[in-house]
Amino acid sequence: MAKRYNVAPVTVREAFRLLTQEGLIRARRGSGTFVNDAPLRISSPVTEAGWPQLPQNLREHRGRILEADDATPPLLPHDGTPAAAYRRMRRVHLDERSDPFRVVELFVARHYYDQAPRRFDQEMALVVLEELDAVHLVEMRQNFTLTIADAGVAAHLGVRAGDPLGRLRRSLVDPQGVVAYFSIALIRSDRISLSWAMRRPVPPNSPA
Repeated sequence: MAKRYNVAPVTVREAFRLLTQEGLIRARRGSGTFVNDAPLRISSPVTEAGWPQLPQNLREHRGRILEADDATPPLLPHDGTPAAAYRRMRRVHLDERSDPFRVVELFVARHYYDQAPRRFDQEMALVVLEELDAVHLVEMRQNFTLTIADAGVAAHLGVRAGDPLGRLRRSLVDPQGVVAYFSIALIRSDRISLSWAMRRPVPPNSPA
């Protein structure tokens, strides 16, 4: 293809990589590269900001644990009040196609983690929390910024060191402001979409 279109081989490889990420083509080892009948709809971790809709959208995702311990989260005052203890996991999250799209360091309050440790290790933590105690997890606080990939994160996500990433900081709190869940996720830039709607409050006694 490089010879046919008079471009460098690296350009062809990059084009194939982007088309694969968009779900337009798929590679089959030993057979070649094929056009998909219809691209998969891949969810965006930033657009999926609603609660409790967010856990529902994460059900098809899976995580691969890189390391785990009982460290405490680096909470800031606006994140909420810390719980007595936490389970920390650093994981690579895989999307519906089993492609890595973010590296996340997450903390689950120990009194929740101990109720279903195997599920928390294998499933999305927010999905498990929603099923365990949805009624008491009342507020999600989020902050989104931009950063770049270091060598370690780049290797996990299949990008290059120095490539742009999204950084999503998230805490989930109970009615007393205690943090049940906290995470900092580094997200591939091709998987980020920001969209929202704003509604002006209707003044009382205004005409319909």
